[in-house]
Amino acid sequence: MQIGLAVAAAGVLLSPPRPLRTPLDVPALVFVGIAILSDLLAPSGPPAFAAATLWRAVLGFIVVAHALRIAPPRTPWRLLVCLSVGLLCASVVGLLQYRTGFDLVHALGLRFAPALVQAPGVEGRYGAMGFFTSRLTFGHNVTLVLATLAGALVSGAVPAGFRIALGATCALGLAAVAVTFDRAAYLGVVVAVAVLIVRGGRRRLAVALAAAAALGALHPAVRGRLSTAFSASANPDRLFIWSRALDVIRDHPLHGVGFANYPLVLGPYYDRVDPQFFMRTWAHNLELSTLAEMGPLGLAALFWLLIAAARMALRSKSPFALGALAALAAWFTIAQVHDVLYDTKVMYALWFSLAAATSQEPPPARAAG
Repeated sequence: MQIGLAVAAAGVLLSPPRPLRTPLDVPALVFVGIAILSDLLAPSGPPAFAAATLWRAVLGFIVVAHALRIAPPRTPWRLLVCLSVGLLCASVVGLLQYRTGFDLVHALGLRFAPALVQAPGVEGRYGAMGFFTSRLTFGHNVTLVLATLAGALVSGAVPAGFRIALGATCALGLAAVAVTFDRAAYLGVVVAVAVLIVRGGRRRLAVALAAAAALGALHPAVRGRLSTAFSASANPDRLFIWSRALDVIRDHPLHGVGFANYPLVLGPYYDRVDPQFFMRTWAHNLELSTLAEMGPLGLAALFWLLIAAARMALRSKSPFALGALAALAAWFTIAQVHDVLYDTKVMYALWFSLAAATSQEPPPARAAG
C-alpha cells in the first residue's frame, strides 16, 4: 500500500492540480512537525526509523485527495465498487476462518505459518482476520470501510442497480465484524450507525443498518463480549496500562518521551508494579499515548487535525462526506481503547475515506440527467 501511494504521489507531482493544497495540510504538517521535534528532544533519543515515521499514514489523505482531483470524473465511484468488492472478499474469508480456521494467505504460500487465534468464548472457532494477522486490525478496518460504504448508501448517492448488492455486502461485512469478537469495533459500528441516523437523509435505511447490527448481538459470544466493554472488573489490563501511562505523563509533562518512544521507555514503569505484565505496546488510548509521547502541544495538534477533518466532512457536499464522518467517529471511538494511530493499515482506511469526501462529483442520478 505504501508503494502504491508513492506511485500515486509521483503521478500527482507530474501533473499537479491547482491549487496544490488540501483542507488538512496545515494541521497535518503541524502534527508531523511536533512528532519529529518530540523525537529530537526525547531523553532516550528517537526510536527506530520505521517507528519514528509512523505518522506517514497522514500522507495518505493528501495523496488520495489530490489524485481524485486530477482523475477522471467517475473515479470515486469506481473506487467505491473496488472497496465493496474488497470488503466482500475479505468478509467471506473472515467468516470461513471463523468456522474452519482456514488461512487463505498461508494456503497461497504468502505466510510461513497459519495465523489463527481462538475465538473468545467460542470453543472450536477462530477469530476472523481476513487477510491480516490480527482479528483486531481486521475488525477496525472493516468498521471504517463499512461506515464509508453505508454512508454512500444512506446519502442516496449510490446508483439504483448497485444498492441491493452494496447493502448485501455491508450486511456480510457486519457479520465479519461480529466474528472478530472485537469489542471496540462493535462500539465503532454503533457510533457510525448513530452518525448515519442523525446526519443521513434516509432514516429508514440507516435504521435497517442499525437493526442488522443488532442481530449480531443474538450470538451469545458476541453478546458476552459486548456486555464486558464497560466493565472495570473485566478489563483490569486496560486499567493497569492507563495507570502506567499516567505515571509516564507525570514524569514527562512538557514534551513527552518522543513520538513512538512509549514502548521503549515503559519497562521500568511496568516492572515496578507487575514485572509479568505482557502487553507492552502503547497506552491503548489515543489521548494518553499522544500526551505521553508528544506532550500537551502534540495532543493539541492532534485534536486540531481531527476537528479540521470533522469540519471538512460536515461542510462537504460530496456524496461520500456522510460516510467519511461516520468513519471518523468510529475511528475515534476505537481509539479510546486501542492504539490505531500507529496502525498504518487502519489509518490509510480512515484517510482514504476522508479524501473521498473532498470529491465534489454529484450523485449518479443527477449526473445522468
